[in-house]
Amino acid sequence: MPVPNLEALTYYAKKFQRLRVDRAHGTAPHKPILLLAVIERFERGEMSENRIDLSPELNHTFLKYWSYLGSADHHPDISRPYFHMKSGKFWHLVMNRGFEPILAAKIKLKTLYEVKQAVSHAYVDEDLFDFLQDAPCRESLQAVLVGRWFPGRLAEIQEIARTDDFQDPPGYFMDAYAMYIDRLKEA
Repeated sequence: MPVPNLEALTYYAKKFQRLRVDRAHGTAPHKPILLLAVIERFERGEMSENRIDLSPELNHTFLKYWSYLGSADHHPDISRPYFHMKSGKFWHLVMNRGFEPILAAKIKLKTLYEVKQAVSHAYVDEDLFDFLQDAPCRESLQAVLVGRWFPGRLAEIQEIARTDDFQDPPGYFMDAYAMYIDRLKEA
């Protein structure tokens, strides 16, 4: 790969930092976790073309990261971030035949069934695709993503990427349990 365009890389780094996330019940980690799952699939060589299918493998990777980084205040559903990531302007959806009006009408799909029925696949901007195929650029984007959404956890997330194991019990469960125990001690 030629020398990366630093201006374009900076553009995507800012996009990763400024993801539009739901904040109704605390910051929803869905979009950052989806991007971590996609980055891992690139790192493992499982994505050689600019096509991101809502596959069982992607969902498995998403749920693995969710088990470590997710929130008890949110449901670990990949369909919403997969569909709504388009708001970042670097993630694009290819709709199945007959479902194209959904994007124009800005209809919100809410279930995995609805998204799988309507969306053929997603793809990212060509520059971003090139960056995700290049290890140093991919690592840089991952570091920016983690620094913004999961500060201080880069080494942990790099370790998660090297395993297929889920955290059992999930970290957010343990955090909630620890707070519960602390409250009991205070009572």
